Amino acid sequence: MNKDVEKSRLRISRRRALAVGGTVSLGGLIAACTGNGSSTSASATSATSTAAASSAATTSADTVSALLDQAPRCVLAVEETQGPYWLDVDSIRSDIREDRPGTNLQLALRVQDLTNCSADGSAAVVSNAVVEIWHCDAGGVYSGFESGSKAADLSGNGAPAGAPPVGGPGGGRPPAGGPGAGGPGGDMSGGSGETSDGSYSVGDSEAATTDDGTYLRGAQTTDANGVAQFTTIFPGWYISRTTHIHLKVHIDKKTVLTTQLFFDEALLDEVYAIAPYSDHTGRENNVNNSTDSIYDDAGLLTVAKQSDGYLAAINLGIDV
Repeated sequence: MNKDVEKSRLRISRRRALAVGGTVSLGGLIAACTGNGSSTSASATSATSTAAASSAATTSADTVSALLDQAPRCVLAVEETQGPYWLDVDSIRSDIREDRPGTNLQLALRVQDLTNCSADGSAAVVSNAVVEIWHCDAGGVYSGFESGSKAADLSGNGAPAGAPPVGGPGGGRPPAGGPGAGGPGGDMSGGSGETSDGSYSVGDSEAATTDDGTYLRGAQTTDANGVAQFTTIFPGWYISRTTHIHLKVHIDKKTVLTTQLFFDEALLDEVYAIAPYSDHTGRENNVNNSTDSIYDDAGLLTVAKQSDGYLAAINLGIDV
C-alpha cells in the first residue's frame, strides 16, 4: 500500500471533517445558484456541511461548458445499484478530497430534463437539484467502510486476505441485502436497517458503517445551467469491479437517479502508471469495462487533461 494513502487513512474522522468549516444553508446555496436560463427548478431545505476550499486551479466556465457540450447530450442516464458503501453523509461541499493523495480530478455534472430535448441535442437543464457522489480512494478503500473494503480487496496490498465482511463486495458469503456470491449486482444497499433522513435525502437504505470517515463523499446543488462541480481525486480500483464513481440526484429530498460513472480504459492505464496508484498492483487480473457486470456506456465520462490533473464531464438525462 502507498505510504501516503496509509497515513491519510489514520488521520480521518467524521468529527474532524465536520469541524473543518462551519454550517452552510442549502437554501442559501440554491438562492446563489439561481439565475436566468431554461431550467426546471427543484426545491430543497437547509443543510449542515463542511466548507472545504479547493486548492486546485479553477477551471474556466467556458472550458467546462465546452466539454459538457462535447459529451453525449439528451441521453437517459441508466439506473444502477447504489452499491454496498453508501451512507447519508449530508454534506454540501465541492472539494471532497480531505487529505486523500492522488491525481486531481475536476468533475462537471450537468442534469438535463429529457422531457424537453431538442433535435440539436440541447435540453432544458435542472437547476437546484442536489447531485451527490462517492467513490473509493487511490488504494480502493471507501470512507465509512475501511475495514470492509480493505478485506474485500484480495489483491495483497496491505489488505487482509479472506472472505469479504458484511458490506463488502467480491466473492464469499454476501452481506444481508447485498450482492450474491461471485460479484456485484442487484440491490447492494447493505444491511444496517437505517434509512436516510437528511437535508437532501430521505428514505434511502444506508449500509452499516465501520468507521467515521467521510473522505471522497459530498453533494452539490446544480446551478442555473444545471451543473454541479466537484474537486476530488481520480478513484482507485478494487477486486470484482471496474473503476467507477457512484452518483445520486435528489429533488425535493427524493432520489430520482442512482447511477455510476466510468472511465476509458486507456485513461485508466495512464493514471494508474504513477504513484500512489502504481503501488496497488494486480489490476491486470481484475475485471475491466468490458467484463464488469454493471458497466454501461451511458455512464462513460468525457475527459480532458488539465495542467493539474483531469477534467471529466457528463450530461445526466432524467425525466422530471
